[in-house]
Amino acid sequence: MKTFLAAVVPLAIAACSPLAPLPTDTVQVAPVTKTTSAPAGPVVVYGGYRVSEPGDWRGVNDAQSEG
Repeated sequence: MKTFLAAVVPLAIAACSPLAPLPTDTVQVAPVTKTTSAPAGPVVVYGGYRVSEPGDWRGVNDAQSEG
């Protein structure tokens, strides 16, 4: 219970405190130079797989390994 209070009290005090004022200057951080639209089609091509019985795990590992 003491640990719970030690964690909750600072959060409650911080939640009730007033917020810092926002900056009023109008300086833009980065100017927008060029916009692009999203691609029309999918970026990744789906390679369909057929449902099959589980194979020998060693054979599956060997088929998927790089070397």
